[in-house]
Amino acid sequence: MKKYKYIEYFPKPFLKDLVSNRCLPIIGADFSKNAEIPKNKKMLDWDELGKAIAQDIQDYKYTNAIDAISAYCHEYSRTNLVEKLTELLLLNSVKPGKTHKAFCELQFDIVCTTNFEFLLEQGYGLIPKYCRPIIDEDQLSISNLSDGITILKLHGDLHHPTKLVVTEEDYDSFLSKNRMLATYLANLLITRTPLFIGYSLDDTDFRQIWQVIKDRLGNLRRQAYVLKIDCSPHEKARFERRGVKVINIKGNPSDYPKILEDVFLELKDYWNEEVLKLPTVSEEATLAELALPDDTNNRLCFFSIPIKLLPFYKKYIFPIAAAKGLVPISADDVISIGDNWIAKVSALINKAEFIVLDLATQNTMFELGLVLSQSKHTNRLLLIRSENSPIPADIQNLLYLSRPENPYEAIDELSERIEHWFRDVVAPLKTTYDEEPKRLLKKKEYRAAVISAMTLLEVYMRQRVELIKNIPSKTSAPYAIYIAAKEFNIITQEEFIKIKMWSETRNRLVHTKAIVNANDAKRIVTGVYELIEQQ
Repeated sequence: MKKYKYIEYFPKPFLKDLVSNRCLPIIGADFSKNAEIPKNKKMLDWDELGKAIAQDIQDYKYTNAIDAISAYCHEYSRTNLVEKLTELLLLNSVKPGKTHKAFCELQFDIVCTTNFEFLLEQGYGLIPKYCRPIIDEDQLSISNLSDGITILKLHGDLHHPTKLVVTEEDYDSFLSKNRMLATYLANLLITRTPLFIGYSLDDTDFRQIWQVIKDRLGNLRRQAYVLKIDCSPHEKARFERRGVKVINIKGNPSDYPKILEDVFLELKDYWNEEVLKLPTVSEEATLAELALPDDTNNRLCFFSIPIKLLPFYKKYIFPIAAAKGLVPISADDVISIGDNWIAKVSALINKAEFIVLDLATQNTMFELGLVLSQSKHTNRLLLIRSENSPIPADIQNLLYLSRPENPYEAIDELSERIEHWFRDVVAPLKTTYDEEPKRLLKKKEYRAAVISAMTLLEVYMRQRVELIKNIPSKTSAPYAIYIAAKEFNIITQEEFIKIKMWSETRNRLVHTKAIVNANDAKRIVTGVYELIEQQ
């Protein structure tokens, strides 16, 4: 398990909600200060924005931001207000910073914001991840399926001036004009824990959202959290009196962007690590690879495949990967109804050593964005596209194969080309895989060493049995392979009994939280190498 610096600041119930897709981040104005801002310019917070607008109102005495913005709108028109906001918020020059990018790499499927700029959309574009902003209630009835992130823009944006919530009249009429939007938010928060980022207690947006939550959900609302850096005891107490717990990250407030970036990167790693502990997987080989630490050279090959093509790939291509000693896995092997699809796929991409991606749907194009943003080995990425489809700009510098619209029309040719790719990318890792159990044993990763050693033995025995039987054995369970090895005199009865005992230990390690001591791990790993070397 990785060592984390900031995860300890997050309550365990919150982390559980995060990994279980029961968290809704709500982004406020202060988060925009993490953007890349042109020299000699400044990203204004809510109060600073109000004061800047007040300077253009003749004989006006500033009291607060919303009063100043409302007065400007009344004096000069809403059109002029939108133009002024566009200028002051640096809409045409500001860009998402590293903190925005780190947040966008998190595995949320829904994000809520009261900001009217476009830094979140631009941040997702950098990854790249497809995102769909919702500004109008009419959009709520359109299903997003699983093809990206939904950004719920509660207060509209500067491209939709009539939807902006920025003046006193806008705030006062928000609920009457946006009943469905408020109900949608409330329904989300029946099952999701709100996490406020970039808000203060004096923020009008925060007070309005919190009022909606209290009015709609009352005492049944879930525990809310706010993420703060070096929050003072006084501010912490004020938040908690309102029922909002403070996740108070220690650090210098002047390092706010960097600290937040590191916090988000840690949350992403933690989420990837924990989410794969949740799925129900029946394949023994898959469970074994998922149980290995992240720094282990595993044998997982993730297939990002359109649902309609899964039968083809599972029948003709998965066996090719298995024949090379790999463990093929697709999203449908670990994702069930209600799961956070983005989180599971992101974790699989992060974990897998090899990736095969068929670019036939919007979903798989989205997964390409996840691959390009986080995959460890783009040189172990095989892209497959229909010969009739355009070549996406993202893949022009990457290796890809073309296939017929109907892959069944060229089964032999496509299978042969994919087999050659697997041979070329797996062969350089043979020594690494052979030495991995010894490396893990030396690192005192005893559980991983035993699992890795038994996988190495299984791969070796499969190859030996196939040479004698002259038929593929990849669909056979490990136990059946060892029986066949005994029948063909590859191993003796005594060796078969040893392997059976080692397998029982390995199965306990894979299926439970059992541990193995140094002596037993060394005995199993040494025994495996002795068996392989004497063949």
